Amino acid sequence: MTQSEWRQWEDLPPEEEERLINEIVQRLVKRKLDTLGLMILESGGSLTNLFAELWMGLYGPYFDFLSIDRYVALLRKRSNVEKLISKLEEAEKKEKEVSKQKAQPLPQTP
Repeated sequence: MTQSEWRQWEDLPPEEEERLINEIVQRLVKRKLDTLGLMILESGGSLTNLFAELWMGLYGPYFDFLSIDRYVALLRKRSNVEKLISKLEEAEKKEKEVSKQKAQPLPQTP
């Protein structure tokens, strides 16, 4: 989907929503900001999509210029915020398991 096909007041197609959610999760985990991301998303609750809707109305042209309009459109839907939280929790759990495995000493052979 090109930029000209999608309008800011429309919902994103499901495959675009999924792609953006995965991209956000990867970026947060890569930068070790997954816990902070969870805290912000969970503390925002229903206000997250309300602010996304408000900001898109007020600052939509600027978001388009800054190329963040799709992320704001993603956060408008509460179900997307819940998917993002779920995927961040999964990624955090995997990260903890990996760090536990790295911390375990290797068995010594006689």
